[in-house]
Amino acid sequence: MSSINVKKRNGRLQPLNINKINLCAERSCENLENVSASEVVLDAHVQLYDKITTKEIDSALIMSARQKVEKEPNYSYVAARILLGTIHKEVFRESVDSDTFELQYRKTFVQGIKKLVKAEILHSDLLGFNLKKLSEAINPERDKKFKYLGAQILIDRYFIRLDNKIIESPQAFWMRIAMGLALNEKNKEERAIEFYNLFSNLLYTPSTPTLFNSGTTHSQLSSCYLN
Repeated sequence: MSSINVKKRNGRLQPLNINKINLCAERSCENLENVSASEVVLDAHVQLYDKITTKEIDSALIMSARQKVEKEPNYSYVAARILLGTIHKEVFRESVDSDTFELQYRKTFVQGIKKLVKAEILHSDLLGFNLKKLSEAINPERDKKFKYLGAQILIDRYFIRLDNKIIESPQAFWMRIAMGLALNEKNKEERAIEFYNLFSNLLYTPSTPTLFNSGTTHSQLSSCYLN
């Protein structure tokens, strides 16, 4: 095993660390009943070879968890957590076991808003918010509320991309939508946080046009309706 290297997302090679694969599965099963991290790893059937990519390892773990959903619905949360872990790595280059994870999560939210305004994807009025205050209201733990299908749909359809790379983390996504809806409110930071808490706790989800367009330069937020 010592001769096997893993190819990271940035192209660098790193010696394989089996403990990291086990830790990823254990973390994804945390506080969930009737799920087994060791089963997820064993059933992933990862064929380890030199220069295997981290993406291949993650995909095998996700598939393993997904195949167990019929037997135990909580594996849907396991698969979602592993999947969102890949998004965390893509968006802010930190794994969820890093000491700076929460700090990086909030920091990247602010950087992402500024970057997307500069790219003329998000509306410049978003820079009128107190971004530091909003970043402090973000709760990364709420990523764990997603089931697999919900997480996959958001990634495939709704998260904003720039140069083919996802720029939004799940909680940044909810906050960006909240900001777009609160733009004309008198106490817009407070209102945005109010909206964010509703969305991120999955108590209410806006319709597709709002999810697509809120906070962007294209402000069409309403759905079709029958009269």
